[in-house]
This record gives sequence, C-alpha cells and structure tokens, in this order.
Amino acid sequence: MTKKRNKRKNKKEELDKPHDYAFKNTFCNKEAMLDFLAANLPSDLFITIDQENLELTDKSFVDPVGRRGESDLVFKTNINGKEGYLYTICEHQSTEDSYMPLRFLEYNVQLLRQHLKEKGNVPLPVILNICIYNGNKPYKGSNSLLSMFSDPELAKSCMFDKFYLVDLYSTSEDELISYKKAAFAVMVLKQGIYRSFNQWFANHINLIVDFLEKNYIVYANVAFLYMLKVDDDPNLLETIKKSNPKLNQIAMSVAERLRQEGEEKGRQEGTQIGEEKGKLESNIEIAKSMLLRGYPVEDIILLTGLSPSQIHDLV
Repeated sequence: MTKKRNKRKNKKEELDKPHDYAFKNTFCNKEAMLDFLAANLPSDLFITIDQENLELTDKSFVDPVGRRGESDLVFKTNINGKEGYLYTICEHQSTEDSYMPLRFLEYNVQLLRQHLKEKGNVPLPVILNICIYNGNKPYKGSNSLLSMFSDPELAKSCMFDKFYLVDLYSTSEDELISYKKAAFAVMVLKQGIYRSFNQWFANHINLIVDFLEKNYIVYANVAFLYMLKVDDDPNLLETIKKSNPKLNQIAMSVAERLRQEGEEKGRQEGTQIGEEKGKLESNIEIAKSMLLRGYPVEDIILLTGLSPSQIHDLV
C-alpha cells in the first residue's frame, strides 16, 4: 500500500514539478552526483570528499510547494576526514535571486540545527554548498555572502568571526563599576541569578547612593522593580525604603507599580476563573438534559468533557 502511495506521489511530482522531478531523480544517483562534482569542483576540494561514504539524506529545506522554482538535495559524507554535508540547490528560474548566498545561509542554519538535534553536543559539520542555476541567461549574481555587504571585512569580523563576550560571572565588581551608567544594571543582573538581594543591597548601599548622586542610575525604577520581582523576601522592600531618603522615594514608586500589577493579575485570574466556572455550569446543564433524554454516559462525557464521577453526581 505504501509503495502504491509513493508511486502515485512520484507520478504527481513528475507532472506538477517536472524540473524538481528531473533534478532529484538524476542527482540522487551517487555515481551521477560524484561525476558532477568531479567535473565542477576544484580538484583539491573534490579529493577531500569521502566518495565511498557519500549518502543521500531525506532532508530538504526549500519551499515544499516549489513557489521559488528551487529544489534541493542533501548528502552526508566526510570532508577532509570530518563529518560534513553537501547541500545542492537547483534553481529553475528565469530571474536569478540576487540574495542567493543569504538563502544558503538560512538553509545551512536549519541543517546545522537538525544535525545538533539528532547528534547532540558535537562539533558542527562543514557544509559544502553547490548551486545549479538553470536560468535563461548567465548568472550575474554574487555567490559570496560577504561580498553582499558594503564592508565585507567589517561584516566578517563582526558577524562571522568570534562574538564579543561579557561574562558577568567572571567579571570583578571593580570592573563592573567602571561601566558607569551601565554599572548598576549589570551588577543587579549578576546578583539576580541568585534571586537574593536583601544582604547584597545592605552591602552595596553606599555604592548605590554614590551611583544616584552621579546620576548613573537613570533606570532606577526598572532595576528595583526587577530586584523585588526575582527576590520573594518580604523584607527587601522595607530594607530599601529605610536605607536612604532618595531610595525610599524610588521604593514607594516601585511598590505602587507592584500593587497595580497585582490588582491587574487578580482581575485577569478572576475573569478566567469566572469563565471556567460559567463553562462548567453550562456543561453540567447540558449533561443533565442529556441524562433526562437517555443519552449514554460515554456520549455525555465526549460532548461535555465532564468526568464520569461528575456525571454520576448528577444522577
């Protein structure tokens, strides 16, 4: 039965998407693919491909409807002795996609994500990208993602080299203080991972007041709101209020914000409870009516979602 379905599916693809059908049913052949690679890749690159273990996968990342006129095949093998993939796109378009390198990047990221999901925490595989362009005029677009940036070298260093890491865990407090107007924010974030601010605040009160006097804490309400939300110590608010007149004013403002949020949350939860109660009461009335009419209990459960014990209580 499955073979018949697959045969019908292949026949439909042959009729609806002849380019896709021809490409996939030609290049899925290992020998044909290797001959194609040997003819088109630089010899020093081709010899790094493990030809014996070249294997077609069932992966695909292009639009399955084929609106872009593209088809793809994904082979897995070793490249230069390391796990890798050959990702081949065949373009059947009269107009080239000027952002083809960006599409390759999008599909490559999806492939890498799938690879990690299947293999776990392993080194990323190399992906060799190949585009077969089948247009009605020569391809004029770029085949390099970096060349599409106005400053390729800047793009390479900012986006495709190492990212710049700020590890708060390993950064000393003295260094954090040097961040000036960003100092209090990162210090609060660093402490927030422990969800404990009472003692930390008491130890840093002089520094915090100094920040305020230097106008370094331009986001005080946000920072203190964060502290009170992640730390459920009921004494924290009082500790802040009693520490300093300026901080008392900020704490009062934050407390009012928390009160308003609490009221809004209460209203939302009350509305939800009311809706759920109303739905339950409605289902109970429906169940009563169905019981009186002699409907089977199984049908009543299916329609109302009530449990057998709830229906039993109505009898």
